Amino acid sequence: MVGIGRQPDGAPAYAPARPSLVLASFLGAILGAAFIAFLSTGGIKANGITYADLAAILLSAVGVIVAIFGGVLAIAAFWGFEQMKLEAVRTATNAALAETREQIENGSIRRYILEEVETRISEIVASPDFDRRVRARVDQIVLGRPDDRLLEDDEDGDDG
Repeated sequence: MVGIGRQPDGAPAYAPARPSLVLASFLGAILGAAFIAFLSTGGIKANGITYADLAAILLSAVGVIVAIFGGVLAIAAFWGFEQMKLEAVRTATNAALAETREQIENGSIRRYILEEVETRISEIVASPDFDRRVRARVDQIVLGRPDDRLLEDDEDGDDG
């Protein structure tokens, strides 16, 4: 059985129609016409059937076969479209993540992040309550509470 292969660029390579498939299609059309003739006349013998009737029966059979084939193709197209859409989203997500990771590690985003971090750190260190925040944190870590800095109040000259 010949499957769908891939070309070097990744596109699917479709095999040409095989003669056996074409023959099977025509055989199906003939059998379909015979079946419809049997349903419409109650038998396969040609009593009272003209060539115009036979042509109408054959065209009806071909129409039914084409309709069924079209329905199958429509279902396959919807399924293929959903698969293509999922693959496109997956590929786009992976490409975006890879590009973002590359830019953060080596590109302009890394420089931007470093500049922003440096600016924010400078703003925090230059703020007027930075010293108070550092002391409060040190008190919390070392002494347990900010109220435990009793000796510091005496150093400020509040002795009276």
